[in-house]
Amino acid sequence: MIKYRRQNALEPEKDAEISVNVIPFLFFLVGFVAVRALIRTAQSR
Repeated sequence: MIKYRRQNALEPEKDAEISVNVIPFLFFLVGFVAVRALIRTAQSR
């Protein structure tokens, strides 16, 4: 989980907070790389 917070000292009501959940993306990335490696080994045989 990445949290990014930008504070505006002059206008506090304009504070922006962005939170990004990285865990699902990491799972997708690991799965994608694993599947690609499996396909490459299957093609090389």
